[in-house]
Amino acid sequence: AVVSTQSTGGKTKCHVMPGFSCTPLRTDEDINGWLRFYEMSAPLVHTSVFVSRDPGLDLRLEHSHCFSEHGDGGHYHFDTTPDTVWYEGYFNLAERIVRIDAPEETHLIGRD
Repeated sequence: AVVSTQSTGGKTKCHVMPGFSCTPLRTDEDINGWLRFYEMSAPLVHTSVFVSRDPGLDLRLEHSHCFSEHGDGGHYHFDTTPDTVWYEGYFNLAERIVRIDAPEETHLIGRD
């Protein structure tokens, strides 16, 4: 499903890539040390993709990014204020999956 959601209250944890790493990133700890994590404030518009299973295309089952008119945005992880966050979502089902530029080598880093 391709999803567009908006968080209209609360805060979320997101990361931003600081630029390409000069050293290889081989573990989840390497990646988490390289990424820049921030708490971002609503309202945020999220664009997400959910798949029920990977049909052998090296997909992540969920991937979400967000942006805003006030300058916050990045890769969405989760909300940090569950008692005050509010999501409104619009869902659309895809009929097929197309993978463009699949990696020649893959890994399981960051796939929780």
